[in-house]
Amino acid sequence: MDSKDQKILDASLALFLRHGYRKVTMSDIAQASEMSRPSLYASFSNKEGIFSALVARQQRRNGLATAERLPAASGLHAQLACLFDIWLIGPVMSVLGSENATDLIVNCQAWAPDATRAMHAEFEQALKTVLAPNLTGNPYITADDMAFILRTATTSLKASVENEPHLRRMVSGLIAMAVATVEKNGSEKK
Repeated sequence: MDSKDQKILDASLALFLRHGYRKVTMSDIAQASEMSRPSLYASFSNKEGIFSALVARQQRRNGLATAERLPAASGLHAQLACLFDIWLIGPVMSVLGSENATDLIVNCQAWAPDATRAMHAEFEQALKTVLAPNLTGNPYITADDMAFILRTATTSLKASVENEPHLRRMVSGLIAMAVATVEKNGSEKK
């Protein structure tokens, strides 16, 4: 992505956080990006395209952070904590201070459905990768199902988050349940 597109995305995100997605127009984005509307439209045909690009940018950042940080996490609990920190806590906390944060978080799927699905799929795959070695032969749940449940639960967490301690408490509970399921599986194999 070139610097012009980055400038548009940065300006758009600031506007969305300040005014909300629905109130921001392409004219507002052009003005905040310090460019003409035709120049803006040459990069993005509409606001949905900009929002999708913001989601895709976050997905790339999360993927890079996962590749960098996950290898240093030792043990299932630490690996899950690392993934949730990268894919959920960090992104949510980056917007939570905005009065429009809840609207942006809850409606992300509506405004950028393909980009949101792609991000969810990558997060779910990262969870599967961590869970699979620990759930081989589990009579209760597969790594695929647990990853799906954990990733799906994040949608509700994001919608109901009040503050960082609240979010971290909910994530800790999800991780504890996942680890307990794995430990139960391990004890029944003996």
